[in-house]
Order: sequence, then C-alpha cells, then structure tokens
Amino acid sequence: MMIVAHRGASGEAPENSLASFKLAWQQNADAIEGDFRLTKDGVIVCIHDEDTERIGDKKLMVAESTLEELRTVDIGSYRGTQFANERIPTLDKVIATIPEGKKILIEIKCGLEIVPILMNQLQRSELSAEQIIIIAFDSSTIRACKELAPQYEANWLNDFENDFDIEKIIPILIEIGAEGLSSNNESTKNLADAVLGLGLAYHAGWTMDNIDLAQKMIDWGASSITTNNPCQLRKNLYK
Repeated sequence: MMIVAHRGASGEAPENSLASFKLAWQQNADAIEGDFRLTKDGVIVCIHDEDTERIGDKKLMVAESTLEELRTVDIGSYRGTQFANERIPTLDKVIATIPEGKKILIEIKCGLEIVPILMNQLQRSELSAEQIIIIAFDSSTIRACKELAPQYEANWLNDFENDFDIEKIIPILIEIGAEGLSSNNESTKNLADAVLGLGLAYHAGWTMDNIDLAQKMIDWGASSITTNNPCQLRKNLYK
C-alpha cells in the first residue's frame, strides 16, 4: 500500500513547493503528488490554482504569465518566514527531487494543451515509466494521455461528493483506458468493490489524514492513500 504525499508534506510545508517535496522524501513517502499547469511561454509549473493569490504575495494568472514573471511570486511566506524563498517550481525541478524507486503522481490541472508537452518532457527525463502516474479529473485528459503515452499509468480522479453515480462512473473509467480510479469517497465500499471487480486499482485520494479512515480505505482494498502528513500516517499505520 503506497503512501502518497499530497502536494508534498503539505501539512508542514508550503504546498507544491520544493521544500514540501523534499520533506516528503525525508518522511519516507512512497510517492509525491503535485498539481501542474502550463505557463504563457509553454513551461510546466507546479501550482494548484489558476492564479497565485491564495498562496502567493501577489496575484498572477498562471496561463497568462511567463515563467520569469511567476518566479517573482513568494509562495512560501504564508507558511512561515523560514519558507520565504520558496518559488513556484518547474516540473523538471520537482522531478529532480525524486529518489530512485520512488514515484510521482502528476495531476493535470489545466487543459489538453499540456498533454503533448508533458509527455515529451517525461520521456526525456531520467525517470522510468514505473515511477510516473498521471491523474486528472477530466476524463478526456486521461484518454489523451493513454493514447499518446500508454506506458504511463493513468488514474481518473472522481469527486464522489459531487458525482456519486457508480453506474455512470464505471463505464467512463473503462472507456478512457485508465488503470484505476482515485476518489475522495468515504461513504460506500460499493465503489471500491466495483472498481476492483474490473481488475483495476482503487486509490484513496485527497486527503486521508485520519488513521481510522485510512485503515478503512486499506480494508476496502485501496492501493494507495494520499495524505498531507506522510510521516504521521506511516507511523500510526505500522506502529
């Protein structure tokens, strides 16, 4: 069962920052999860929102800004002065933190325009295909990734709080060619059973910081658990 650090060890460090990812590795996470978007000048950067307002010291729209402009934004100070020098990292900088044998979950937060650029960059990286997992809420994005680079595992994200029709979810999951489903479902084992019954993987998505809930997801057959606190989760699960 894989412990995934949600936006890095974001319970203790600024989300989607190099500090957060490096801390996740120090805490022995099996994988990191990060959010990725495309800049105005075609660079893939790691940030969740479409703008920098929530985590930054100024507001810039990611898709309307160049990398140089985005790098002027302080994305660390909101979590403390010790993180004041944190800047929005590029995908290649995030990849450079990944130890041998560890994995990255790349969540695509923008549109299909990022897919060919992302696949090209991943193929040129030093990561093996087994270290890379693509995730996205948009089913067409998962389909496009599987068509362009089938060697990479791709899992569809499902917000079960908003879309809880299992009869609708399963056919889409099959049609897009995903290897699995990642969901925030905490209420029904039926969804996990339906996915596992297809021979696909079921993942407990964002974010399982409660030990009892995490244990329930393991009992349901989850292949991974995504958490803001990988160190605490591992310690409590295996004590």
